[in-house]
Amino acid sequence: MIQALLIDWGGVLMRTVDIRPRLAWERELRLPPTGLADLVFGGPAWDRAQYGRATLEQTWDTIAEQLQLTEAQTSALSRDFWAGDRLDTDLIALVRSLREQGLRVALVSNHAADFQQQLPQLGLDGLFDTTLISALEGVSKPDPVIYRRALERLAVEPSEAAFVDDLWTNVEAARQLGMTGIRFRGSRHLRRALAEAGLPLEVPPLSPVDGIRAVIFDWGGVISPLTFIHHTREWEERLGLARGRLNRVLWGTEWKKLECGTITQEAFDDYVAHGLGLPDREAVRAFYDEYFGEDTVDQTVMAAVRALRGRYRVAMLTNAFPGHAEMAQQRFGLDVHSEFDLYVNSAEVGLAKPDPAIFQFVLDRLEVAAGEAVLLDDMVRNTDGAGMLGLHTIVFAEPETGLADLEQLLGQPIVTEPADHSRCRLK
Repeated sequence: MIQALLIDWGGVLMRTVDIRPRLAWERELRLPPTGLADLVFGGPAWDRAQYGRATLEQTWDTIAEQLQLTEAQTSALSRDFWAGDRLDTDLIALVRSLREQGLRVALVSNHAADFQQQLPQLGLDGLFDTTLISALEGVSKPDPVIYRRALERLAVEPSEAAFVDDLWTNVEAARQLGMTGIRFRGSRHLRRALAEAGLPLEVPPLSPVDGIRAVIFDWGGVISPLTFIHHTREWEERLGLARGRLNRVLWGTEWKKLECGTITQEAFDDYVAHGLGLPDREAVRAFYDEYFGEDTVDQTVMAAVRALRGRYRVAMLTNAFPGHAEMAQQRFGLDVHSEFDLYVNSAEVGLAKPDPAIFQFVLDRLEVAAGEAVLLDDMVRNTDGAGMLGLHTIVFAEPETGLADLEQLLGQPIVTEPADHSRCRLK
């Protein structure tokens, strides 16, 4: 029985909902998409801060030196960088409710020591039974040491604890210790996951929304399950890579450039070859074929897409690479241009989720208002960005619950005939 909850901070309880302040600085500083966050969180300055060897102020001083900023610019940047962050009040309420029911709660965050002072200022003093901040502990996730300390302070065994984080590597590390590991996909999904783990929680039904005219589907994690995620560590060992290296190479800064169309596929492949220690592009393509080889198109979701068309405008919005539509046709036999009323690929329009501009682009092309559309996406940061514009959103964890939530929002069944629940395998 679950007796304790270990929960992350950034990306879970506190999230960057509005990225526009960061985007403005990236344009001014001529940084690539997400380049500012990568510079702050991915550099040695942040490493020193999260291990307690520097303060946040010293971190910003280092970044200012790298970017050659004035004192006034540094002050404005450090303020604006956090300006789009928002507390998830629904999630805070859920944590309070669980504590009132007797559950012990620990905050486990990779953060600077200064962060500890923010909790009372945010009205969260007393929300947690214990807090473990990496800078104060001298150890960070996913190191098992910090998980064990949390368990010891809560006086529970691993099997009695659930761990919630937005990063797969941290969740997997918790699972290896015997905890119930839950990747955060919104408070609604978390309620479901904790209920499945045995806690007395209910998932309240969604109220139908009048006037919905458009439904927007993501590709990866919605139409195509991200099967490859479960083989990441196996591939890191196979290639002799350090833990986390594969994801950093495939989905880091260079990927962000590719999905915004600012570099070519060939340039990205060269980067992957170097990053993974592969000899050439041919070897990279062979790696792609094998690593992504179990990818599928979920026929249940596609049945929903086809059933919705005619009653609603149906779109696909994907952060993808150049030639994604051609790949879908060749590998899955799926013609995205004929299956959807609108297909938008970030690499083709030069905008990527969660930038509000790409959601507005889709709304304009569909000729609907934000309140007349619903987005299904597997990434909380994307649904946060869309929700800020007024779109209705569903964080899509799996077809059964995601489509059920969509039916509740629409106030009517999606598919009137039994769907084919088989999955289309790669050719």
